[in-house]
Order: sequence, then structure tokens, then C-alpha cells
Amino acid sequence: MRKLEENEKPLTPEEIENQKKIVEDLYKKERDERENYLKSFEVERKAAFEESKELISALISEKSFKREKQRERDLERMELKPDIEQTGEAIEKTVGEKAFMREKQREADFKRTDLKPDFRGVSEVISKIIDDKAFLIEKKRESDVRRLKIKPDMESARDAISKSINEKAFVIEKKKESDSRRLELHPDIEKTGETISKSIGEKAFVREKQRERDFERMELKPAFMKTGEAISKTVAEKAFRRDKQRETDQRMLNLHPKIIEKSEAIKASIDEKAFMIEKKKESDSRRLELHPDIEKTGETISKSIGEKAFVREKQRERDLERMELKPAFMKTGEAISKTVAEKAFVREKQRERDLERMEIKPDIKGIGTLIEGKLEKIEQKKKDENLT
Repeated sequence: MRKLEENEKPLTPEEIENQKKIVEDLYKKERDERENYLKSFEVERKAAFEESKELISALISEKSFKREKQRERDLERMELKPDIEQTGEAIEKTVGEKAFMREKQREADFKRTDLKPDFRGVSEVISKIIDDKAFLIEKKRESDVRRLKIKPDMESARDAISKSINEKAFVIEKKKESDSRRLELHPDIEKTGETISKSIGEKAFVREKQRERDFERMELKPAFMKTGEAISKTVAEKAFRRDKQRETDQRMLNLHPKIIEKSEAIKASIDEKAFMIEKKKESDSRRLELHPDIEKTGETISKSIGEKAFVREKQRERDLERMELKPAFMKTGEAISKTVAEKAFVREKQRERDLERMEIKPDIKGIGTLIEGKLEKIEQKKKDENLT
């Protein structure tokens, strides 16, 4: 609990009750206006509800017809008999490949269990990190104590709250006016029904074409032998990649980083972060001294509300224009087929590049020495800056 200043007076119980009554009166007034407003348009809303009910019943009958067609297609699919022997051979090949991969994984797990980590070095590093965190917690506690000593200006805060309440009341009034304008609009349900029926006919045509394409696909017979050969190639590539990954892991384990120098670099970065926190605290104290002009912001907010209402009206007009458009499904199908062929070509090129990258062998030791040299330069530069 923070203490109040000597010049600052708390609110009396009578003032608190008066403020509560004002808020309750505003809430009751807004509720009564909303109820009266809804009662004035009750007949129109009921008529709209009945019309929507009729449209929903029509849509339900269409959906039942579509489900009956789907059931007939399912019965036709059940009559088909797949070739189980070829699929069994393909499954046996995949099971053998998975067993080989599991054996390789088990060997890798046995090799990992033979490794013995250096617990002493790790414990020293952990102890240093704990000391650094304790230092940061102490600094945070000091900053919290300083913040508790700060005493904000309650009168200016009250004025700002009252202005924001007035602005919100103005926004609510504008929203109520816009709602009343929207309710005055009467959409043409017959035209919308015609557009919906047209879109339903187009969708039925597209689904019929999709069914014909599905029957054509069902007549195709894939070559399982070629797919098995392709799978075997991919398995060999993955095994080659895992061997390369194991070699790189072994090389990384042979490297011995300099933990002491890295801990010094971490300490330097902690000092820099503490300095940045101190600077941020100073900037926060400066921001608290600023007093923005709320009236101008209210004017800008009102202007932005008007602009957004204009933009929404334009968006509604564009939506109505889009509803009148009729897309060309044949042209879009040709464009989709072209994009699919291009993507397949790009994937083939990507696979060739991946094979070329797998043949490249990077010099990990040389990269490690370069990284260590750069870290030493950075640490030396930070030490020189701290000395200056």
C-alpha cells in the first residue's frame, strides 16, 4: 500500500456514492433507449425472421438431395475390389525398410550411452550463472524500492479519466446513430435469392465435373514397382544424411570451447543490460512528467471514426459489385494445372540441388577457429570500451 501525500485528499463516501449513482443512471438510460429502439422495429425483424426460415428450409431440402447423391456414390465405391496382392508386396518392402532404420537408430542410441559428460565443468558454469541471476535480482529489488517511492498525481489522473469517459459516451452515441441508419436499410431479398440459386447451380456443375474426374482417377492403375524403387532411393539418401550428421556430431564433441572467456563475455553483456535498464528507467521517469493534450486526441479519434465509416461504406459497395461477377471456371482450371506443373518442376530442381549440397563437405574445424578468433576480438573490444 502506497502512502498519500499531505496535500492530496481522499474521496469522501458521499462523493463515491454520487459517482456510483451517475454511472447507474447512465447505464439505465442507455438500456431503456436500447429497449425502445428494438421495440420500434419488432415487426420488421419478425418478417425478416420468417423469410430467413423459408430460405433455410429450402437449403435443407437441397442438402438432403446432395446427401442422397453422396450415399449413391459411396455404394458404387463399395462395389470396387482393389488388388490386395500388389499392395501387400509394397507394404512388405516398406516394413523391411523401417526395420533397417530402427536397427540403425538402436546402434546410434548405444553409441550415445557410451558418452560421459563433464559434470564438474557444467556445475561451475551453472554456479556462475546463478551468481549472475542473483545479482540481477538484487538490482531489480533496488529498482522496485525506487518505484515505490514515486508518488503519482491523482488529480490529473482523475481529470484524464473524466475526459476519457466523455469521449467514450460520444463514441457510443455515434455508434447508436450508425446502428439506426443500418436498420433503415431494406435489402432486396429476391435478388439475393436469385444470386444464391445461381451460385448453387454453379457449385453443382463443379461437383459433377469433380465426380467425373474422380471416376477417371479410379480407372488409373499405379506402378508399385517404380514407387518402391523411388522409396528405396529416398531411404538410401536419408541413411547417407544420417551418417553425415553423425560424423558432424562426433566432430563437434571433439571441440573444446573456452568456458572461462565465454563467462567473462556473459558478464560484460550482463553489465551492458543493467546499464540499458537504468537508461530505460530514466526514460520512463521522463515520460511520466509529460502531460498529453486529450482534447486534440479526441478530435483526431472522431475524424478517424468518420473515415472508417466512409471506408466501410465503400467496402460494402465493392462487395455488392463482386457478388454480381461470374468467374470462368475453365480458365481457372487451366491456370491451376499450369501452376501445379511449375511447382513439380521447381521441386525436382530443389531435389537436385539438395543432392549437390549433400556431396559438399564443410571444414568444421576451420569454421570453429574462425568463430573463436571473432569472439576473442569482440571480448577485447568490450574490455577496451570498459577501460575507457
